[in-house]
Amino acid sequence: MLRSAASLALVIFVLLANLASGLHFYLHDGDQQCFLEELPQGFFVTGTYKTEEWRESDNRFIENPNIKVIMTATSVAASHLVMNQKGEHKGKFSFTAANAGEHTICVQASGAQSGGWLSSSKVKFTLDITIGEADDGGRSAIEKINDISLKIKVLNAQLEEIKTEQKYQRERELEFDAATLSIRRRVIYWAFIQLGIVGAVCYWQLHHLRRFFEAKKLV
Repeated sequence: MLRSAASLALVIFVLLANLASGLHFYLHDGDQQCFLEELPQGFFVTGTYKTEEWRESDNRFIENPNIKVIMTATSVAASHLVMNQKGEHKGKFSFTAANAGEHTICVQASGAQSGGWLSSSKVKFTLDITIGEADDGGRSAIEKINDISLKIKVLNAQLEEIKTEQKYQRERELEFDAATLSIRRRVIYWAFIQLGIVGAVCYWQLHHLRRFFEAKKLV
């Protein structure tokens, strides 16, 4: 009977553990908010968070990219830090429960006052946590690989833009070199033409003077 009750309790706990729980709370800029979560050993915890800053000028909460978030998770029984993550104003987090028992999850948001003179230090923190079954050692790695793959795609796109820009600059340089060479050739040709004209004029003047002196019988 006791075994059946224990088995039923374990099944109910696992079913509830796989459900996502969401909450939101308010904190001031730079303050830390902590709460306890009962976790079985080896269970995988994932979640998402989002911060919003209260703006008096708009009379509502808005997202501020300048906010930075620090999230930590500590096993109370073992006093062991299982997560220490620094991120942007919104993002994801994950960790694996090191021991069975209570885990302290702490969040801290700072930078809310960098939005402007009218900004407030009041921050709304929205947190969604999902407690899954024991981590098989591959789920977090897959998420990291997906994130790295996305970053690589972004870097490849930026690299293609840089290559296109460099190709355009090389084409412009070739066009400029061709134009410069054409101008130099024209300058040289015109210089030779001017020298030819000056030489022809000098020859004509000398020939004319010679005939003039011969007519006057001066030579």
